[in-house]
Amino acid sequence: MKPEFLAMVMALMATTAQAELYRQERPIMHTTVTIVIVAKTATPELEAAFDDAFSVFTTIDDTLNEWKPESALGKINAGAGGPAIPADPVTCDVVQQALAGAKKTGGLFDPTWAALKNTWKFGDDDTSKVPTAEEVSSHCALVGYTKVEVTPTAKGCTIRLPTAGMKLGLSGFVKGWGVDQAVAKLRKRGFKNFWVQAGGDLYFAGKNGDRPWKAGIRNPRGAPDAIFARLEVTDRAFSTSGDYEHFFEIEGKRYHHIIDPRTCWPSMKSRSATVLSRTATDAEFLTKSAFILGGDEGLALMERWGASGVVVDSAGENHASRSLKNKIEWVPVPPENSR
Repeated sequence: MKPEFLAMVMALMATTAQAELYRQERPIMHTTVTIVIVAKTATPELEAAFDDAFSVFTTIDDTLNEWKPESALGKINAGAGGPAIPADPVTCDVVQQALAGAKKTGGLFDPTWAALKNTWKFGDDDTSKVPTAEEVSSHCALVGYTKVEVTPTAKGCTIRLPTAGMKLGLSGFVKGWGVDQAVAKLRKRGFKNFWVQAGGDLYFAGKNGDRPWKAGIRNPRGAPDAIFARLEVTDRAFSTSGDYEHFFEIEGKRYHHIIDPRTCWPSMKSRSATVLSRTATDAEFLTKSAFILGGDEGLALMERWGASGVVVDSAGENHASRSLKNKIEWVPVPPENSR
């Protein structure tokens, strides 16, 4: 697992007298998918459960990987500006859920942000640069979830992006959606205690022995393994978005990948946002939306969804939901890592 995608899992990995932790990792969707299951012994049923859960992400990689031109999503993006493209039921469901989340967040989450991919580049080479206002404005005109046309059909639906250059970017969202699908498969097979992670999206089910799972929140100005808070998590998704994941700095200003769809510029109100929510799908909607709003406004959005969390604002101040006040273990942060 790459640290830049982690919400700093601090799972208590010791075995118990009754059960052990069985862990598998597989590279899928340009990331590492990790599943840990608490079980008494290794059995064929346990291996089948792993395979069943991982199959969710394999299907997503084949169908909804926007980087693959032959995928369903790749064909929809390639057809922007032309006629509607037929889509299978899974693609229709995911796109409709993404659009519903965009509506519910007032466009703070917007799957059509992908029209900006060639405007903002956050690579590891020297190609990163601040685009001109004109470049941002011209591509920003292509962003807008309300423009996407979804029409139900007997075999699924058709999806149309009405303007050439529009794109759907679902890589983050489908990881959260996939985590929820994998969780459902494991529960259907009778497993109660486990966790599933795809990139930065995690879900902790049940407990590890007689204690809840424990997770840590990364210090957005520290080393990849530095945390500033810990908390116990049971039957909740846990996800963090931060300005340290993909960014570059020019003249002392940090430009990062969390783009405000309303302006098409990086949001400068936060350093990170961590969400605990009922589902990993909700967490995908909320982490970046709360980051864009910042501070107490970001927390208020989480709480309207029945979620909770912690937002580190642009000045490095921590804002935590009231429901977490007595549950968070704060970790001292060295002065040099607080700026």
